[in-house]
Amino acid sequence: MKKRDKVRRFFVGGKNFQKEFKKQVRLIVIVTLGFTIAFSWRQTIFDAVQTLVQKLTNSNGLPSSVLTSIVITLISLLIIYITAHLLREKRDE
Repeated sequence: MKKRDKVRRFFVGGKNFQKEFKKQVRLIVIVTLGFTIAFSWRQTIFDAVQTLVQKLTNSNGLPSSVLTSIVITLISLLIIYITAHLLREKRDE
């Protein structure tokens, strides 16, 4: 088999390509649906946290909105940190 045929077979009809293609399509679908879900819940979560911040600080308007964004950011960073810690690969010592 010629080298050119091997390369063409790998990219067009090879099992590695098909397996990777299916994996990437699955990932695209999951990411797209994840963003759709996050976008649909964005305002609801913001309003709920803003109500909590307003009750705790007795403030309204822009300061409340800024505090709400800060609280959501801190909670998100904490979740990212915990997730990264739990899902990290163990090193061989």
